[in-house]
Amino acid sequence: MEQRKGLFTSKEKEEALAELAGTVKTYTDEMIERWNTEIDTYLVYAGLFSAIVTAFNVQSYLVLQQQPDPMLAAMQQISLQLSSLTIHPPFINSTQPAFGSSDAARAGPAPGPPPDSATVAINTLWFSSLVLSLSSASVGIMVKQWLNEFKTGLPSEKTAPASGESCKGETLESARLRQYRLNNLEKWRVDLVVLAVPILLQLALAFFLAGLLVLVWTLDQTVAAVTTTFVSILALFTLGTMLLPAFKQSCAYISPQ
Repeated sequence: MEQRKGLFTSKEKEEALAELAGTVKTYTDEMIERWNTEIDTYLVYAGLFSAIVTAFNVQSYLVLQQQPDPMLAAMQQISLQLSSLTIHPPFINSTQPAFGSSDAARAGPAPGPPPDSATVAINTLWFSSLVLSLSSASVGIMVKQWLNEFKTGLPSEKTAPASGESCKGETLESARLRQYRLNNLEKWRVDLVVLAVPILLQLALAFFLAGLLVLVWTLDQTVAAVTTTFVSILALFTLGTMLLPAFKQSCAYISPQ
């Protein structure tokens, strides 16, 4: 037992602890920096994408409203007047009031027909896409707050070593605090929350493109065929890069998804 105690001197123990603290610091700093960089990129993309989807939604949601058709109401009133005409020479009478003087006319034109299934599908997909995009931005902002809180009270790379600190600028107390927070990040699966941000953006893009395809197929078959081709190529490329690493370990198409 005495021999085992003498294997390491106090200086060697301090050096081992300093090296271990430096390793933990390097690992956590690189991880936090990587997550922060990824979230910043996702937030920029989410902002631009949300602006684009909003521009489409502003135009598409109007079709959902059953807008009254004044021309249709006028034609209906004229038809009623013509059908109620009675001829008693030299007079021509109508039992229907003139256009604009009836109670129905004063109440306003009748609402238009309800939107068709394609219009409902387009707006459902596009509004879902907007919600997913904004949700990814909201989650990303929360994650950045968590990461900033992780670094609170810990020495940064610019912190100069003081007395009692290792060459890495870490005291034993700060090293323990760093490890404690790192354990909490792993315990509460913050990595999965970070992973959810790009997944939400991918789903938002998929919903938007699906709504776009529904729209173009209702407008023109040539435009729809070309658009569908490019969307299909993108979908196959995305799906292929996600599945290939599962079958080829040497494949470089590795992403968190």
